[in-house]
Amino acid sequence: MQASATEKMALCAFCGLPVRVSGGGDGATYCCHACKVVAALVGRHPEAKRGWDLFRLAIGTLLAMNVMMLSLLLYAGSVEQTTVPVVRCILLALSAPALAILLPPFLRGAAGEVAGGGWKLDTLISIGSLAAFGVSARNTIAGSGQVYFDTATMLPVLVTFGKFLESTAKSRAGGLLHALKGLLPPSALRLDAAGWREVPLEEVRVGDLVRVRPGERVAVDGIVEEGRSVLEEAPFTGEFLPRLCTVGDRVSAGTVNGDGVVVVRAEKVFGGLLLQRIVALVEEAWRVPSPAQRAAERAATFFIPLVVGLAALSFLAWWACGDPAQGGISALSVLVVACPCTMGIATPLATTLAVARAARAGVVVRGGEILERVGEADLAFFDKTGTLTEGRPQLKGITLWDPQVTKEELLGRLAGLEGASEHVLGKAVLEEARKRGVAGGDACEVEVFPGRGMSGTVTWHGEKKRVTAGSVSFVRDHSLGAFDDEDGTTIEVAWEGRVRGRLTFRDVLHRSAGACLARLAAGGIPSVLLSGDNAVAAAEIAGRLAMERVAAPRTPEEKVQEVRAAAAAGRRTIMVGDGINDAAALAAAGTGIALGGGTELARTSAAVVVLSDDLLLVPWLVELGRRTRGIIRANFAWSFGYNAVALAAAALGRLHPLIAALAMVFSSLTVLANSSRISAFPQHSEPST
Repeated sequence: MQASATEKMALCAFCGLPVRVSGGGDGATYCCHACKVVAALVGRHPEAKRGWDLFRLAIGTLLAMNVMMLSLLLYAGSVEQTTVPVVRCILLALSAPALAILLPPFLRGAAGEVAGGGWKLDTLISIGSLAAFGVSARNTIAGSGQVYFDTATMLPVLVTFGKFLESTAKSRAGGLLHALKGLLPPSALRLDAAGWREVPLEEVRVGDLVRVRPGERVAVDGIVEEGRSVLEEAPFTGEFLPRLCTVGDRVSAGTVNGDGVVVVRAEKVFGGLLLQRIVALVEEAWRVPSPAQRAAERAATFFIPLVVGLAALSFLAWWACGDPAQGGISALSVLVVACPCTMGIATPLATTLAVARAARAGVVVRGGEILERVGEADLAFFDKTGTLTEGRPQLKGITLWDPQVTKEELLGRLAGLEGASEHVLGKAVLEEARKRGVAGGDACEVEVFPGRGMSGTVTWHGEKKRVTAGSVSFVRDHSLGAFDDEDGTTIEVAWEGRVRGRLTFRDVLHRSAGACLARLAAGGIPSVLLSGDNAVAAAEIAGRLAMERVAAPRTPEEKVQEVRAAAAAGRRTIMVGDGINDAAALAAAGTGIALGGGTELARTSAAVVVLSDDLLLVPWLVELGRRTRGIIRANFAWSFGYNAVALAAAALGRLHPLIAALAMVFSSLTVLANSSRISAFPQHSEPST
């Protein structure tokens, strides 16, 4: 989505996430109401003075709690009549500094809302608190009338804490986003007139030759001009096998070079690299506004003018009836009873408790809105390697081409040869040999051909043979025999010039993959395999898990297109992955869920991070999100029902401000009790092993 001519991109002044702004103003920009409130409370750089800021917030809350306790004593009649004026003066002394600490962010927000022509939550909070405090201060000084200091102080306390927790989570997400660029090497070894010279990555231009030494990260996207090596690309492609790169092959910045030295001609350089395009896709996905906005903010747009108008109308009506004193009481009752405590905490209180519940289960959720979206999900995308599978090969079967050779001999000779290799398939061969009790032969004169295969002299049970093993094309070049081409991951084995057999491998399914997908399906959420791996390998995994659809192979851009196409069709999506190639799709999905064993980029891009690799936490989180949405709906139903009855009673003079304040407290406690049920949400169960 491109910004219009009147829009520009900026960073949130508190958490650092990208945000779209209109006009040419140069003032501070915030991505959400939570960041705006907390930035005003604790400053834009909370890390620098976090201790003092939290202390200041704690002092304001402590004062408000004392006001509430003393007010309850007054309401209960537990204070001697002669000491009531003293208690009221104490309440005034406690309330004034509490509001001085807590209310300024809302006052500034209200001023901005009024200047912008729209009254929202800040305006209602400010009007309610100031009205309650103003009347209470006047009555305290006059020595007559009721006081409502508890209403004035507790209102900003409840809302502020919800906003503080939400914005803190966003701030962590913004900090992680800024760290993504560190995945690229800071410099490159470039060829110029003086020879090979180390230069900053920003100085490399298209067409330059860049040398990549063993173990280094590739610094550019380009084509190999010289050399031969293997590149570890699993985080980009989802393929666990390293890829052999020779002259003419394309490579991507951020991949890790193996033992060889290659010279790459740059086609894309700093600013246009694949890795940076992935980061840009992440940022763009975050810029797109969420379809789910705060219900309280939307409701307040209409509710606040209604409340103020109703208060004024009530005062004028009673004035016209010849009772201006009753009109003043009714108007104040309307403002006090309509204080948006229930509306202000209906969503953040429930989501804050739900986020805490998820954290206890080892799931980090970056903001309350995320849980609401998770609860709405009706389609799940899953990456393959490292997500539904463990990212390590396992022997699937042994096929013998020579009837004179046993499986034990084939496996024993290959195990002897692979004992000199660190290749991932070699490790799988050695593991299978140990499981079957087959002793590996003794190997010597071993030659390794990176990315293709290896050969060596292997002595097994006293017989010495020259063994060649590797890909079909590699073994075909060195041996004779009939080859039955088979898709998937295989090792062909030959000796004495003839092919003897084949070992076929497959990726190991994650222990909880089947249970995870079954639980999602039972909840009405079908699953789609979205993988960068080859189509055959992806289809094999999808078939074993009975998944609805397979989309493979897919580049990072194509993964984003798949996710956005589903969203355009009206589906509410979640994406579960762990690799760099999943990062943009994680950010573009309605909710991105990264597993704890994944790359830093994937964890940064996701709205949810599962700290373990337990896939059952995905359907558990969906169920928690649905429970949270149900509680939020109940909170709003109560809030609107309460306000409708209470406002009508207050306007008709049937509700004294004292009763209005008590009703407000009761309404808030009702919402609190309902939201607290989330804390008892049951723990998920592990799959049987």
